[in-house]
Amino acid sequence: MSVNQKGVVMSALAAAVGLLVGGLIGHFGTPTSSSIMTIPEEDQQKIILVDKLVTDKWTKEVDLKQRMINLVDTSNLRENLRELTSKPHLAASERDDELALLIHKRFVDAGFDSSDMVPYRVLLSAPDPANPNSITIHDKDDKEVFRTKYKEVEVRDGDDSPDFVHAFTGYAPAGDVKTAPGVGVIYVNYGRVEDFDKLKELGIDVAGHIVIARYGKIFRGNKLLHAEQRGAVGVILFSDPKDVALEGVQPQEVYPNTFWLPGSGMQRGTSYMLEGDPLTPGWPSTEHAYRLSEEEAQLPNIPCQPIGYDDAKVILEKLGGQKAPEDWVGGIEGVAYNLGPQMTQEFQNHSIRLQTHNSRKVSRSYNVVATIKGEVEPDRYVLIGNHRDAWGYGAADPSSGTAQLLETARVLGELLKQGWRPRRTLIFCSWGAEEYGLIGSTEWVQEHVEKLAERSVVYINTDTCASGPILNVPASPLIWDAIQDVSKLVPGVREGKTVYEEMAAYHALRNKSSPEMTTLGGGSDYAPFSFYCGIPAVDIWFRNDKNKHDISIYPSYHTGYETFYLMENHIDPGFRIIQGCSRMALLTLKYFGDSAIIPYSLERFPEAVKQTLESLKGSGDRDKLVKIYEKYSLLEESVDNFTAATSAFANKLKTLESSLNDPIMIRAINDQMMKLEQVFVLPAGLPGRPDTRHAIFAPSQFDSYAASGFPGITDLLYEYEGLDAGGQRKKGEEIKRHVSDLTILFQRAAGLLKEFHFI
Repeated sequence: MSVNQKGVVMSALAAAVGLLVGGLIGHFGTPTSSSIMTIPEEDQQKIILVDKLVTDKWTKEVDLKQRMINLVDTSNLRENLRELTSKPHLAASERDDELALLIHKRFVDAGFDSSDMVPYRVLLSAPDPANPNSITIHDKDDKEVFRTKYKEVEVRDGDDSPDFVHAFTGYAPAGDVKTAPGVGVIYVNYGRVEDFDKLKELGIDVAGHIVIARYGKIFRGNKLLHAEQRGAVGVILFSDPKDVALEGVQPQEVYPNTFWLPGSGMQRGTSYMLEGDPLTPGWPSTEHAYRLSEEEAQLPNIPCQPIGYDDAKVILEKLGGQKAPEDWVGGIEGVAYNLGPQMTQEFQNHSIRLQTHNSRKVSRSYNVVATIKGEVEPDRYVLIGNHRDAWGYGAADPSSGTAQLLETARVLGELLKQGWRPRRTLIFCSWGAEEYGLIGSTEWVQEHVEKLAERSVVYINTDTCASGPILNVPASPLIWDAIQDVSKLVPGVREGKTVYEEMAAYHALRNKSSPEMTTLGGGSDYAPFSFYCGIPAVDIWFRNDKNKHDISIYPSYHTGYETFYLMENHIDPGFRIIQGCSRMALLTLKYFGDSAIIPYSLERFPEAVKQTLESLKGSGDRDKLVKIYEKYSLLEESVDNFTAATSAFANKLKTLESSLNDPIMIRAINDQMMKLEQVFVLPAGLPGRPDTRHAIFAPSQFDSYAASGFPGITDLLYEYEGLDAGGQRKKGEEIKRHVSDLTILFQRAAGLLKEFHFI
């Protein structure tokens, strides 16, 4: 029998079973313990089976949802976090491997159906522990008069560790660059495109110079790339008090007395601009994989080093030249924030030297992947993941999320022992080497891409559960409503009755009529699922209160001061925030794992698309597109058609849902919805970005952290008007092609939602 013939036979059998069980339900009604005894014995098992197939356990098991909430224990979360943060655990280190084994054992002890240690061999980087990186200042006789610190000053007993990695920037190369006498560095603000454009406007060329940029606003890798593209020979990064020490820099005003960053705090982090192992782009880094050379990989070519603001002061206060624009002035006392590169008169004979001694090495890094087999649809996956590796102790990033993952697994293990089992398969993932560029998750997705694209319902990410008290849940628009539904069930972590009420109150103070829902930017393990596979994803975390302190990230991020003490005493005393995160994760798993009809919010997707189209109008980009491509209006028409199709489908589903007792129809509807977001995956990726394939919602090319609608359009329009006639013609053709591609994708998506028997 051929494969096609087998498919026909299996389809016929499935249809026959559907008719049989549908008829049985119709004839005998919903089975009860008394009525089922009147049914012929040979049909009883069929009735029980069809009841499982059509039962919505999310709606039915109200008491179980409350029990899940009650089972999450703050004492367990505290002990989990204490154990996870007892030692630094850099990716592929001995301690990282120990934690992988610990997590694997916890999954086994919880009674999961499988738990596997999954190794990959990937390129990582590290500084030389015997020869720390540094920035030095030299006098007229070339005598060293200043050297930056290479690790944090221990301001609280017990915080230092011989295993704590020295400050460095991941993947930045070894290098040794020195300025001429009387020439220092150029201050480039946050190192954004607009900052470099402003310097050019002011007549300052960074080519041939070392630049110094403050952390914030955009991904550090973008800062390094922007500098390299403009000819800079090195980059110094620092955290400015205006961003990390808003209440002062005196000892009583910073860690360990508050959560603000002391002057020697240095933010470590990767500079890699892509995702996954740099040597195996697009393919899993298994033992037998072909690997590029380091020279072929897209890695930085100029040295980069992070320092604390105490050391940054010593450098910045010596700069002369033009004064920086007013909004570039930071918070270091006694610093004028001049742009340089000239040194002040007093230091006309001094020079600055940047030396890094980083090396790169292929190392083994583990993922831990565990499963709870679904009772009804074992081939449908609801995934949850958190990365394990940290630049140091990682109390918030990622260990608050890992503490949650372990407690969530324990709670589900308790329920498994009592006979509960989800409708769909739940997959728990502890990712390795995320900090270097989402490596563990990306390699795993690349290894299983076809299976995941076919079977995944949702991916739930909990990178940093607790960095503040405000629930933040960027997600695919398809799951916005479901996340809000869950948040209305979870008790508040502050004064509110629920985390939804707390989130709503927070946004009300920001003049929002309802909690603001956003799409995903880059920077964590949801990226390969969402941006590469088109699988709906959500990132659950609690962030700082921007109404109180409008900062982009918690001050101790990726520094030696991100400790258990910081979490217990300043970020989450009582561990209620991590508890709230675990409760959100548990109920989201149950909602998508146990609902008969997957709880996607179909109409939210075109709603978000239309918001993006409105932003194109507001920015003037729509006018540019109309001028470039006479058929641009067809894209907007296709969006309207898609909007109408989703509304019609959603309305029809509402009329069916309450009385839907046909398991074949339930399965077909779910399959139809599961494929909707994947329609927008471009096989070759966005223009010039093969690793980013989601054409509608993905990070901007110029800030890997930021969310962006129609990223291909915004990337292609960047600097279009500054091109010469030939450049505009070439870029215009790329824009036309991409707009045409988008138009076809929306037409396909509308067609997907037609009745099953229509092509």
